[in-house]
Amino acid sequence: MHEGESALLLKIRSSLAEMSGAETRIANCILAHPRDIVHLSITELAEQSQVSDATVVRFCRRRLNMQGYQELKVALAQDLVSPIESIHEEVGESDSEADVLSKVFSSTMHTLEYTLRIIDKRQFKLAVDAIHSARIIHIYGCGNSAAIAMDMQHKLMRLGLRATAFSDSHMQCIAGTALENGDVCIAISHSGSSKDVVEAAFLAKKRGAKVICMTGIGRSPLGDMADIRLDTASKETSYHIVALSSRISQYTIIDSLYSALAVRRHQQEGDARQNIIEQALSKKKY
Repeated sequence: MHEGESALLLKIRSSLAEMSGAETRIANCILAHPRDIVHLSITELAEQSQVSDATVVRFCRRRLNMQGYQELKVALAQDLVSPIESIHEEVGESDSEADVLSKVFSSTMHTLEYTLRIIDKRQFKLAVDAIHSARIIHIYGCGNSAAIAMDMQHKLMRLGLRATAFSDSHMQCIAGTALENGDVCIAISHSGSSKDVVEAAFLAKKRGAKVICMTGIGRSPLGDMADIRLDTASKETSYHIVALSSRISQYTIIDSLYSALAVRRHQQEGDARQNIIEQALSKKKY
């Protein structure tokens, strides 16, 4: 991540490798002079990028999921007011407990805000569709991501879905070879470079399963291989040894998936299954 880069600029930079020559020229103009773009007409940007006005509009729609150039200018203006470098303040050794509390809360809240801005809503819907119709769902996560995988298993099982989380690398590989068409593999890795998770997800994909990844925005082995991407945006500081901000944004994506799936399943099946689960759990309380 480049210092001071907004969520929108981060999204553009992370997609450079996938762009055509014309799109790359537009992207480079925006990345080089983001503040100037706010004051440029579409024709002026097109001339600087050596493309047509229509190509600029297609870039906004295809690459940024926006209606057009005006929405890009508004989004840039909003993002440049609060660059990510000033949001993610590092906790310092001289900070008081109150300072630490304030900085951690601020970082977390803005990580959620930035993740909401950069996550692809169409990809989110595709993830809901895939999970809802899946025969079997496997969730892979190692290390810090293992707890996130377990949380997702818990939520999906409460919806009556056949979900299992695997944190052991050997079990992930074994599980990956057992999936097939109609199944879903959810691979969780903030870096997108966890070798064990990538290899297990690849095995699942070879068997015909659909792979959904939850990872940080930008190119990565896991992101390049996945069928569906649910990206997060965070800047981990030197004191965030376990990537706290990214973890919370991933938990929130899981909560969003759970809520969307709950609505979908209620519309199709009513409350019968949920009532059975709640009755079973009621016996666990005094």
